[in-house]
Amino acid sequence: MNVTVELKIKRGEGIHVTRIAIAGQPVGEDRAVSDDELATLRLVVDGVRQLLSHPGPPGMAEDATRAIGIELFHTWLSPVWERILPALPPAGQTTNLAIVSDTLEILLLPWESLLPPERDPLGLDMAFAIQRRVLGLPPANRCRALSPGPLRLLFQASAPDGFPIATTTQARDAFAACLPDNSQPDAPRTDLRVVENGTWDALRQEIDSHQPHAIHLSGPALIRGTQGFFGFEEPEDRLVDARTAREIAHELLRFSGAGILIVSGREQGKSPPLAATGALCQGLIASGEFPMALAWPETLENDAARLFFGTLHTALAQGERVDAALTRARRALLPLTATSGRPDWLLPTLYARGEQPHLFHGAFQLSHRTKWLHDAPE
Repeated sequence: MNVTVELKIKRGEGIHVTRIAIAGQPVGEDRAVSDDELATLRLVVDGVRQLLSHPGPPGMAEDATRAIGIELFHTWLSPVWERILPALPPAGQTTNLAIVSDTLEILLLPWESLLPPERDPLGLDMAFAIQRRVLGLPPANRCRALSPGPLRLLFQASAPDGFPIATTTQARDAFAACLPDNSQPDAPRTDLRVVENGTWDALRQEIDSHQPHAIHLSGPALIRGTQGFFGFEEPEDRLVDARTAREIAHELLRFSGAGILIVSGREQGKSPPLAATGALCQGLIASGEFPMALAWPETLENDAARLFFGTLHTALAQGERVDAALTRARRALLPLTATSGRPDWLLPTLYARGEQPHLFHGAFQLSHRTKWLHDAPE
């Protein structure tokens, strides 16, 4: 049986009150993390994020992510780690680590880098599944009904005028390169539908007709305050049609049957839109019954995206749990990180309302009959 460890962090007056619970039971006393402590942590995090825009020499990314992982562990988990260890499930089962907060800045921290003693970073550890939740929002009170496989994907690229991002054709071609080759006899089956254009209405129509298990939006993610938006295209003049996370959740996703929405995109010459994609995913989960949203604040037109999404789609199509597929895909990026100097494996972040292990009916059985094609080296 899987175990859930919740790290609840609530904003107070000059502090962040932290409560840790295992299977709903508090562990230790509440702890206050001051704004000064958070400011120190922020400096280390900013150093890691700089490497995403300005890669350093080989080895620098590994050292930087290790430093932030140790700092995160020391700040949040170290005081109670010895009490958590006995509650972790045996090998072969998963510990769900839920970061629960009412503050976007907290949710945006690179929790995947958490580095306890004598372990790998938890975002690379197949025994852990990290997800971000919204404080005060109860988990979904029922499991989503799963439709049969194979894995159905719906992809839309939006490139409104005024945004220096990939054209819709470039984004579509890049996404196609991230899919298993259905012509190969041992490749898992996927059913891809590409939306004809980047408009809101076109996406709505394709959701209704294709009934996808996963939806991927590529285009500009925007933020105002802490509210996230996605930039669709106006149907006539291709100006930006900015839609809030709440609109997307209630008007497109609520009854779609999809299990996950993936948001990607990065404007040329700018830093990865970590805050914008994070706010959008946070808002999607907070606004409705939609179970999961994954942020990839980067373009699809690079080696990191091909490695990550190639591994992710293959694992999901083979019936892997979403959390395990995500960890496997992060691990696939490690060799690239070692040579590029960019900690790309920190880019993907999952927001969820609760545990949603599979995307389609029959995935569990399929996962026990398939051989992994893209395992990252140990």
